[in-house]
Amino acid sequence: MKFKIIFYAALLGAFTFGVFSLVFYFGDWERLYLVTLCGFFVGVLAAPEFEPKKFKYGWLLQILAGAVAGALLGVVFLLSIELIISCSIIGGFVGWLSPLWIKYISIP
Repeated sequence: MKFKIIFYAALLGAFTFGVFSLVFYFGDWERLYLVTLCGFFVGVLAAPEFEPKKFKYGWLLQILAGAVAGALLGVVFLLSIELIISCSIIGGFVGWLSPLWIKYISIP
């Protein structure tokens, strides 16, 4: 059941962010990829906030999602391995802080 919530929240975030990027910036495929990745990341971070009782270790999911998103951003921007690791650590920190800021994101 948890994976279903994560899956739908991530797809909803990626689809919503991606559609708006596609409509307003059609043809800028790198922007579409980055915005969709950002929407996927926000969806995974929001899943434990949608159903907090289903996620016993929701904070761990949020930290891991942040770390993976940071590493993917480092890979997309062709950074060195040290900077990819740094981006991953920073992303994990952002994921750890997500219960504080995720409620302020308004999805159109």
